[in-house]
Amino acid sequence: MISIDWFGPYSLEGAKTAAGSDYAHALYMCIGKAAYQRNSKLQYIGIGTNVSTRLVNDHHKLSLVMKDREIWLGEVSTAEPSGKKLTVTKATLDFAEWMHARFLQLPLNDKKTKGLPSRSVTVLNRWFKTDFATMRNQRPHAEWPDLLDYPDYDYPARLVWFGGKQKKLDSP
Repeated sequence: MISIDWFGPYSLEGAKTAAGSDYAHALYMCIGKAAYQRNSKLQYIGIGTNVSTRLVNDHHKLSLVMKDREIWLGEVSTAEPSGKKLTVTKATLDFAEWMHARFLQLPLNDKKTKGLPSRSVTVLNRWFKTDFATMRNQRPHAEWPDLLDYPDYDYPARLVWFGGKQKKLDSP
């Protein structure tokens, strides 16, 4: 179970300033319109050991979102899983990015969209205003679920929007 507290929305410059040195290991989500898109969409999720260095105008994916670009900063609020650490990237960040990229089919994410996570994972998203204390009444985008649940290869993944909407996805 991974709980993520998202803070925003920010402009790219505002997110870079807000991240500063406080976001040592964090996620960032980009919402907006890429070329030839009429509606704002969830576009890209990324992780970084120092997120402020990733939030730049010449970022290989963020630069493709040209209009109505919003950046959300995500901070994992749950503990790392126990056991031997196998990679430099924290497991909670890796799985949270994987779940969003894979099951939301974010158009600008190339990696982590084809395969399934190696273990069961549930991600809970919570959204806050830029003061880092006030919870938002509404999610930032209608396509961004409150809960992403992947129980295992034999069971369907679920995207859940609190308030009644639920979508089941069959495992490939």
